[in-house]
Amino acid sequence: MRVLTKEIIALVLVLLSVSGCRVKHPDERKVISIKGSDTMVNLVQMWAEEYMKLNPDVSIQVTGGGSGIGIAALINNTTDIAASSRELKEKEKALANENNITYSEINVALDGLAVIVHPTNKISNLTMDELRDIFTGKIKNFSELGGGNLPIVLYGRENSSGTYEFFKEKVLGRNQSGGQNEFAPSTQVLQGTASLAEAVSKDKKAIAYGGIGYFVLRNDVKIIGLKNDRFSLPIFPVKDGRVNYELIRDKSYPISRSLYFYLTDNSKTETAAFMEFIKSPKGQKLVEKMEYIPLITDATENGSVD
Repeated sequence: MRVLTKEIIALVLVLLSVSGCRVKHPDERKVISIKGSDTMVNLVQMWAEEYMKLNPDVSIQVTGGGSGIGIAALINNTTDIAASSRELKEKEKALANENNITYSEINVALDGLAVIVHPTNKISNLTMDELRDIFTGKIKNFSELGGGNLPIVLYGRENSSGTYEFFKEKVLGRNQSGGQNEFAPSTQVLQGTASLAEAVSKDKKAIAYGGIGYFVLRNDVKIIGLKNDRFSLPIFPVKDGRVNYELIRDKSYPISRSLYFYLTDNSKTETAAFMEFIKSPKGQKLVEKMEYIPLITDATENGSVD
């Protein structure tokens, strides 16, 4: 009996040791939810995957839907982080205040909006005024711009998109009475920037806009240059197949922008640690890898990524 008792005790100790070393069940992981910008979703997913490799006790859930969707979720307290390719609107700030939501705005990367056409299109650059007149419907044929006799087909993003809002504000601008210029009713609205690239690659009459990272490695769309006015030289956001970082960092390229994370001021401890990773050289090297523009000039320092 004594031998049997010793064997039972030894077995119990082994079982306790094994249970103490077991991997945490997914339900026991610390969860961070991120919702918002479709422009940023591929980058955010990459950040999440790399961070979870380093921190297996954390689960990061990433969904898109548009910047407006993410900001609304933050205000409604249904996400930890809102990813946004634009700043908050005044009405969103007011709504957050009404709901007693205090938040922090964190710049996590930079981006440039690229304007794309089909590779066979003769147009190589446009002025900002021409771009406005195209998307408001004033210019209807590429022949008006020195191109071929092709009726222009417009592709754009849905109105919950931060890219839509940014382009509307920075490119379409306001009329002489101070009212906001609107997109032409003929604009074909697509969900996500990748869908825009696919549409333009198949349509010789197409023109669209979107985050540069979605287009730079494709050879089935053409990124055109932009001129501040007809007397200026065109500025190309891509040179020799690579994003021209400095022209976007110093805002020389006319439609450069910041990308943001919005967090409530009562964010979880694990959210703060994730933010430190994103702003680190390793996190910013991932920005470069995904063809966005890192915040820090030397993102490769101590931040190599396989």
